[in-house]
Amino acid sequence: MSIPSNINREHIFQAIIRIEKEGIPARRYAREYAMWYEEKEYPCKLIISWANIYANGKELDSNPKVFNTYMAQDYLANKGFKIIKI
Repeated sequence: MSIPSNINREHIFQAIIRIEKEGIPARRYAREYAMWYEEKEYPCKLIISWANIYANGKELDSNPKVFNTYMAQDYLANKGFKIIKI
């Protein structure tokens, strides 16, 4: 499986808003790389998982068999977001 191509920047912004409201769940923090937006770090896989809720109605399973961190980083970079090493 892979990241659904219909996840767009608006869905990503909605995921950011949810993280700002709810925080980052345990075990979902970024380890090596993160998305950098407005002076804050966001876990790439969590952003994609939650953005899928707004694009397709359900959280995208973060199991590496579904998609991995590198796929999430590339997807976000291709949408114009900055990825940083932490």
